Amino acid sequence: MLLAACSPENSGFLGYQYHNITAKYNAYFIANEKLEEVLLELEEAHEDNFNRVLKVKAPIDTNIVNANQEKIEDVIKKASIAIQRHKVSKWVDDSYILVGISRMLNQEFEESIETFKYVNVNSDHEPTRHLALIHLIKTFTEYGELNNALAVIDYLNRQKLTKANKRRLYLQAADYYQITNNPNNVIKYLSAAADIMNKGQEKAKIHFILGQLYQKSQLDAVAYTNYNEVLNNRPPYALSFYARLNMAQVTELSKGEDIKKIRKYFEQLLKDGKNDEFRDKIYYEMAEFELKQNNISKAIPFYKSSIEESENNPRQKSFSYHKLGLLYFDELKEYRLAKNYYDSAFKIMPEDEDIYQEVKTRQAVLSDFIEQIDIIQSNDSLINLSKMDSTSLNKLFIKLRDEKIAKVEAEKKQLAKVERNKKANSKIGAFEQVPTLKTNTAPGGGFYFYDEGTVAQGKNIFKRTWGDRSLQDNWRTERGKIFEENDVLEEKKVAEIKKEEINELPLENRIAQERTAFYNSIPFEKEKQTALLSEMEEAYYKLGNIYNFDLKEKEDAIETYETLLGRFPDTEYRAEILYLLYIYHNERDSEKAKNYAKEILKRYPNTIFAKLIENPNYQEESNLASAKVKVIYEKAYRLYQRDSFNLALKEINQGLEEYPENDFEDNLKLLEALISGEMDGKNTYRYKLQSFLEDYPESELHEFGKKLLAAIDQFEKKQQLKDKIKYIPFFEQAHYFVVVYEQNKALSGILPDEIENFAAKFFPEENLNAGNLVFNDEYSMILLSEFGDKKTAESFYKKFNSDLSPLKNFSSLNFSNFIISKDNFQIFYQAKMVDSYMEFFNKNYQLTP
Repeated sequence: MLLAACSPENSGFLGYQYHNITAKYNAYFIANEKLEEVLLELEEAHEDNFNRVLKVKAPIDTNIVNANQEKIEDVIKKASIAIQRHKVSKWVDDSYILVGISRMLNQEFEESIETFKYVNVNSDHEPTRHLALIHLIKTFTEYGELNNALAVIDYLNRQKLTKANKRRLYLQAADYYQITNNPNNVIKYLSAAADIMNKGQEKAKIHFILGQLYQKSQLDAVAYTNYNEVLNNRPPYALSFYARLNMAQVTELSKGEDIKKIRKYFEQLLKDGKNDEFRDKIYYEMAEFELKQNNISKAIPFYKSSIEESENNPRQKSFSYHKLGLLYFDELKEYRLAKNYYDSAFKIMPEDEDIYQEVKTRQAVLSDFIEQIDIIQSNDSLINLSKMDSTSLNKLFIKLRDEKIAKVEAEKKQLAKVERNKKANSKIGAFEQVPTLKTNTAPGGGFYFYDEGTVAQGKNIFKRTWGDRSLQDNWRTERGKIFEENDVLEEKKVAEIKKEEINELPLENRIAQERTAFYNSIPFEKEKQTALLSEMEEAYYKLGNIYNFDLKEKEDAIETYETLLGRFPDTEYRAEILYLLYIYHNERDSEKAKNYAKEILKRYPNTIFAKLIENPNYQEESNLASAKVKVIYEKAYRLYQRDSFNLALKEINQGLEEYPENDFEDNLKLLEALISGEMDGKNTYRYKLQSFLEDYPESELHEFGKKLLAAIDQFEKKQQLKDKIKYIPFFEQAHYFVVVYEQNKALSGILPDEIENFAAKFFPEENLNAGNLVFNDEYSMILLSEFGDKKTAESFYKKFNSDLSPLKNFSSLNFSNFIISKDNFQIFYQAKMVDSYMEFFNKNYQLTP
């Protein structure tokens, strides 16, 4: 009787309880546990970047989601059991929410949105409806429907929420405003969340983010208060460390004693063994602090110490390299050193850093800058050598060789010292005395592994002794591998030195050989000197422009331009450089400016530089003319598209007549050529294109014009080949189905299976197989074989091109598909001309679905 009363068929109280218990423990609880595991993995996989404002919520990593597909599908399956089998239980709405979250993780946003909306409309439990809407905010945000997300936030702000839902809403709203870059509202909602949260690590993180945001807003006192709150909420050690570090940054300094206190505080942080893994960050902040006090000479060594201490943190190391590059670039003007630091920063900086593009650009500028300097110095030196007499050259050769020998000897001594140290270290052996922790208790008396600080200290002692090792058995036997990379570098140096020692030639012969190489490097011939001078002329021009436009060093730019004009008075860049000198001196030395203007107007009257001197508004007026011509061009182009060629030509001629000098003239002339191709035939079209290419060699459309001209020849060849291809009109034989598509590695793995599955579903009796073939350099081909006759193949073609087509999900890609007889396929595959076969195909097959 008891079993009968508790059965699902019983609709009374016990039946309701049965559904509640079964839905919760057989379905909802298991689904929720699995979903929590996935969400926890997403949270733990996210690495906080303390150099930026921390994320309110960890971003969804699709790699982790994909790796947990089985779990997520199981969540949906288990939640669906509660929904379908226990419809009267109180866990149905909660199960729908689990399904909605799972759909959101799978980026099935529309399904997720519908699920949460369903709960909001149909649930009788108000807090559950509110919870569904809070998750809906996240789904809208991830889907990019930001206005809808904002509308839900506004709606919920007007509702009476439970304390738990308020906390969830405030955090979700803060996440939304962080994504939409609205820091004021992030502060607003995080502050509201912190007010109703219990003490703990989550609240510590909220206060840390608030501290960062207030610090960025230069509200240091409020930032300090929030960082202090982090310490009051039992934070993990890393959060505690960075909170203390940031507190030092925002501490108000009123006198010299305060500065000393901060410096002493940094020194204490360095001495604390628990901070060994953060030493790079501490040195970086010490450098930043000194920079704020305008102590560049003290800041630079701290940045360098940060680099030395940064072993496994390329992000932090890249920041230190970047700051050194900035100092040597902006403050010290030592561009070669700046270039080296920017090279290092660019090499290791993660691309997701906000300053990555800035670093990349500056690194490229400095690389170009140093390249021009090197060309000028090297070529100048070689030309000067060519002017020296043989006695002076011989003395220089002997001096350079003596310097080389001294350098080799110094390196040999250094390497010998390294070898002695290695041998001394090897005598210690694998069983050297290792610092050990003698008890399993932490300093406070608790179990050792419960204290994060003590564990961190132990890790660092281990790392200092044994190196940074992966988790593996018999790790002590691997100790020698720590030195492997250094050994390779040392061996290379030794090899270079030994190469000098092992040279079997007698000393006199070696010296003669080196002397010959030395003399061969000198450009005694006039042609070689001319080539070097040409390189120098170009380098001076580029160097001046880098100074002028990239480095904004106007005086260095002017000096470089004047040197160029002095050394190369007939340079092709003379008109441009004279104008740049005129611009510079126009506000500083009117007499100099007049002289430069006079020369430009006399020697280069038809250049844009002369026109700009005569009419400073010339460029503006020219731009206005170009804008008007652009309107004419767009009108002519629309007429061309509608095949109104005569009207289009009329617009073009009018534009060229009214505005003879404009930046859009090349567009009009190319459109004129295209129209001639439509109206006057291939020969006129060819002539017009050739004229365009000759008249506008600097046009952005020049390459396009060349392609159009080449296309005429390709079309003629293709047409000739096409006329030679003859397909056989015999159809009483087996047929293939063919899909030709642009090469794509992802598609080549998907499409054959999609097509084969489609064939198995609608034509199972044919037993069709799909395979992928290379068609040419640009296209691949899928061959589905084989159909017994033409009629069946036609039926398949019609079905494939209906609304049921498996290609409908790839509509943005370029496909051709057709059926072909076995004999004709051999001809087609040799010719590899799709359009040629398509004419035959359209004529000979019944294609209407």
